[in-house]
Amino acid sequence: MVDVPAVLVSIPFLADTKPHHRRRIIKQAIKQLPEETQRRVYSLSRSSSKYEVDAIMGSNSNTITVGEDEVHVGLFTEAARINHACRPNAYYRFSERRLTMEVVAFRAIQPGQEILMSYVPLETPVDERRKYLQDHWGFNCACSLCRASKLDADNSEAWRDKVKNLKSSILDARSQEYYQHAIVMTEEWLLISDWDMTPPFMPDYHDTLADLYFLKGDMVNATRYARMAMDGWARFGSVDEEQLERAAAFLHRVDELNEKGR
Repeated sequence: MVDVPAVLVSIPFLADTKPHHRRRIIKQAIKQLPEETQRRVYSLSRSSSKYEVDAIMGSNSNTITVGEDEVHVGLFTEAARINHACRPNAYYRFSERRLTMEVVAFRAIQPGQEILMSYVPLETPVDERRKYLQDHWGFNCACSLCRASKLDADNSEAWRDKVKNLKSSILDARSQEYYQHAIVMTEEWLLISDWDMTPPFMPDYHDTLADLYFLKGDMVNATRYARMAMDGWARFGSVDEEQLERAAAFLHRVDELNEKGR
């Protein structure tokens, strides 16, 4: 699913503008939207705030980054209707170039099954996750993972902590040129994520392996994973083709080196 922001507000504006001015300006901005978009905005669920704009924005907005460090709050009226789950079946990707929110399935979603995504990073410890959800969205999570047995919940917590550490270790190994170690840890990342039913987005995963094999000098596997990454980005069909363009350029570079080596 692809969604565009009805409202996009910079964090400095929110921090530096007096509340009553902020609410007035955002309300005026909403009034300038097409009627159908206004209807979608005002039909969203609301928090308990006594101010209409705050009640809508507070419980439906996503924090996004544009550029290096330009943090904004975006109101995406379709994506905002997707409920939270700590073990989701979908997640979102934000395109800076297109200013679009794309909701992507983790795995097959059956007809009639609710689409769910996590409002917080998956590796966030459970206590921090619950506090953040309560502080920012005003609810105590009662998703299937939060209602699961203690054994299942503890295993999920351990797996996610392991994935968080693996991601950091992969970057460290790459920077120190321990490419084979990074490759082994990347493969372990996929295995552990599968156990928790929250695997990485596969074109991203294949991009990572292609890069590591290329740096290691293994052109056979670099070519293999570069092709898998490019095919994955092509099948994804994103409105933003930046990742596909990068994957194609990388594969072209690998192919050129293979030709020179023959």
